[in-house]
Amino acid sequence: MIRITTLIAGSALFLTACQTGTGVGNTGPTETIALHRTEPANADPDTCWASQTAPQADRDIWFETPCPDALDMEFIATLQRALKARGLYDGEIDGTLGTGTRKAIQTYQAAHGLDSDVLALDTARQLGLIAYPRPDNT
Repeated sequence: MIRITTLIAGSALFLTACQTGTGVGNTGPTETIALHRTEPANADPDTCWASQTAPQADRDIWFETPCPDALDMEFIATLQRALKARGLYDGEIDGTLGTGTRKAIQTYQAAHGLDSDVLALDTARQLGLIAYPRPDNT
């Protein structure tokens, strides 16, 4: 029974990940990170995005994210190994997107111009977790 409850709770987390929410980690109390599906208005269907509104910004900063269904335990464990190999994550490789993993994501992304603990699609590509799209040969 506990396993079923855990499975249901885990599924609920994935389903709610595309809802507006506050990020975990070093985001300040006046900074909000919102996750959306097919946002901003010009986004391709079946893509996931996050927006970050900082107090000093006059507009939202949008970035594409891997969709929640891609963030299974195997993917997160691979993410943790990639961050550990770069000296950014010192926790257990457990496949959970906890505080330590989010802090490591934020540290990596801040060094590359995005101060967020929400994994950006570009970051996942830089870390070798998601393939780059093939260029059109038109």
